[in-house]
Amino acid sequence: MRRVMYLWLQHWPIDRRRLSRRNNSGAPAEAVPFATVSDAAGQRFLAAVNPAAVGAGLAPGMPLVDALSFFPGLATASAEPAEDAVALRRLAEWCGRYSPWTAPDGADGVRIEITGSAHLWSGEEALAADLMARFDRRHLATRIAIADTLGAAWAMARFAEAGRNPVILPPGDCRAALAPLPVEALRLDPVTTQGLRRVGLKRVGDLSAMPRDALTSRFGEMVVLRLDQTQGDLQEPLSPLGEAPTRRVRLSFAEPIADPADLLRATERLVEDLVPRLAREGAGARRLDLAFYRTDGRVERIRLGTARPSRDPCHLTALFKERLDTVDPGLGVEDMILAAFAVEPLPPEQIGLAGHAPANKTSGIAPLLDRLGNRLGLDAVSRFEPRSSHIPERASVRVPVGSPRFPVARAPDKPPRPIRLFEPPEPVEAFWLLPDDPPFRFAWRRRRHRVTRADGPERIAEEWWRPEGSGAVDAVRDYYRVEDEEGRRFWLFRAGLHGHDRPPRWFVHGVFS
Repeated sequence: MRRVMYLWLQHWPIDRRRLSRRNNSGAPAEAVPFATVSDAAGQRFLAAVNPAAVGAGLAPGMPLVDALSFFPGLATASAEPAEDAVALRRLAEWCGRYSPWTAPDGADGVRIEITGSAHLWSGEEALAADLMARFDRRHLATRIAIADTLGAAWAMARFAEAGRNPVILPPGDCRAALAPLPVEALRLDPVTTQGLRRVGLKRVGDLSAMPRDALTSRFGEMVVLRLDQTQGDLQEPLSPLGEAPTRRVRLSFAEPIADPADLLRATERLVEDLVPRLAREGAGARRLDLAFYRTDGRVERIRLGTARPSRDPCHLTALFKERLDTVDPGLGVEDMILAAFAVEPLPPEQIGLAGHAPANKTSGIAPLLDRLGNRLGLDAVSRFEPRSSHIPERASVRVPVGSPRFPVARAPDKPPRPIRLFEPPEPVEAFWLLPDDPPFRFAWRRRRHRVTRADGPERIAEEWWRPEGSGAVDAVRDYYRVEDEEGRRFWLFRAGLHGHDRPPRWFVHGVFS
């Protein structure tokens, strides 16, 4: 059964400002009423208030003029919604230590799907307790709820009367737990909730007893939608902050570590934990992410890719080792998580028998490509891949070494092709006798060549089915393999046909080694 944990950061803009180094020196003491101010419709309103301001009777949304008349000593600062959103996203990323399925929610919440993750922490109670303890050490005002649906977890975190203790609903208990909550717990807009209250529908349980058609006709489809999503009658999608990994392993430390040697040993341990899983599944990693969760809430990452699937622990560790100097551990790293975001089938192969070559012929070049790709970027290292086309310049294409390989239909046997092609083909001045004869002499790059041997023609026509196909007569090419008196071999072609207004033209398309 699906399980969702919701974090409500009750005073996030205030707490974020307090924790920010940039504003820490100028922020007032927690006992002093303080509020952030935003502009709307030509007026200034309180955007967020600290607990001391709440105790003084102030609340978000109150006009600044009224707040100052009510409490003249109120300290204020301009609201910073962009900075708050960036910090909330960073906090959601930090929560990835508990589950890969995290995302910020609104301006002061984080949603986390913990299905299949709670057992790693010895249960949901222990997971919520660990998270709450970390927030308490940083003095973050937080409420936590766990339920079967996102809507239920959202409602319990914001409206359940449980103090600061995490609220954990047993599986299948959403409907009964939500019944006494106010209708505002359904994530409805204020106008809709006021309309519901005017007709006496004040609790979620009151709505559950109403016919769905009557609610829809009176208040719109959103009321029924939110009610069904919250109670679990309708699935609500939960998109993660980033791509969810296919496999991941985690390592926690009793004390934070910062020494590069300790980080390397931890990396080796994580790779050794991941490789057996890949071996059992007959797979190899193509994209990996090594995350370092620092004590200050920041997350450092090393992302790397491989040219071909790999589960060689020595090779993968060496790739991470080259990038460890880019990691700033800050005051220490509490957790490290190694995640595989892309894996491909990799059958067993011999990689270490002394005196024998590896069974896989590409294994010698693959480690070099991985090192170059992870230092320069995999997009900077490319390979040639065949394509099904009889046009020479379209028969292969350059692709990054990290791109997946696609099966290509085997092309019919063709006459020999030169290894080196010119792009574009270079014009030559050629002389020939009969229409289909090869040239007996041609000039290329200010040098004359007398032909002693020739083979051809091989006619290649334009691909008429392509949108850019022109159908012009000079798109027809007659190719010849020719050799001059000095033994140099060229691949020439004649563009165009005899008997037309425009005479044929000659080009050299490549040279043979």
